[in-house]
Amino acid sequence: MIPQRLLDAAEESPYGWAPWVWERMSATARSSPPPVTLEIVRGLAGEDGSVLDVGAGRGRASLPMASLGHDLIAVEPDAGMADGFEEEAARLGVSARLIRGRWPEAAGEVPPTDVVVSANVVYDVADIGPFLVALDDTARRGVVIELTELHPRVYIAPLFRAVHNVDRPDGPSVEDLVAVIMEELDVRPNVERWERPVMLWFEDWDEIIGFYGQRVTLPLARRHELRPLLEPQVTEKDGRLYVGNRMGGHCTVWWRKDQ
Repeated sequence: MIPQRLLDAAEESPYGWAPWVWERMSATARSSPPPVTLEIVRGLAGEDGSVLDVGAGRGRASLPMASLGHDLIAVEPDAGMADGFEEEAARLGVSARLIRGRWPEAAGEVPPTDVVVSANVVYDVADIGPFLVALDDTARRGVVIELTELHPRVYIAPLFRAVHNVDRPDGPSVEDLVAVIMEELDVRPNVERWERPVMLWFEDWDEIIGFYGQRVTLPLARRHELRPLLEPQVTEKDGRLYVGNRMGGHCTVWWRKDQ
């Protein structure tokens, strides 16, 4: 947890996401090769399997399956994200059932589904055990979870240390998730490690400072401190600014119900 004194001093919550972030990442994903996660979901679903996307966001992980003709149900608690999911579905001309709710509380509204996918969600689940059990209980063929190798906030720990003199955790990691799956479900999941270009880019330094200032709960009056810290990490390509490594490490953790 971020120390309460830092949360109290900041004008913005570090947990919110500006709509442009997800819109930009979704647009980048559309022009990128299909991720490993999608290939695994397609393999489990076969030609006609149904798909459930838990924490669907704007549908990056699952709407391609609807485009291929699979029945899709999406669960998303955030109103802005849920609206974005509907916008993306309309843009693609596909139909999907959207449940505006939080998992596992919404599990009772979902029928058994062939493949359950949850992409880039597990980092922020406070009670991961019941979350995983509900995923597994709902799936008929398999469960697919996508995440980065380390919690995304691990990468901004040096900024916390520099501006607040606060050390942040160095996890959780994909290994931690695998251990919980084995303990809760008595399943040894498959783990696929892969890389893809980062999807988050910035138009200018104002966006960079605003994004990272919010992430590290830095008051507006102190955000000028971030530029000299971030400047060595910033690169430019085709008029877009990127922070940190241009390639990101990802993992897909998955298992079949019959394994």
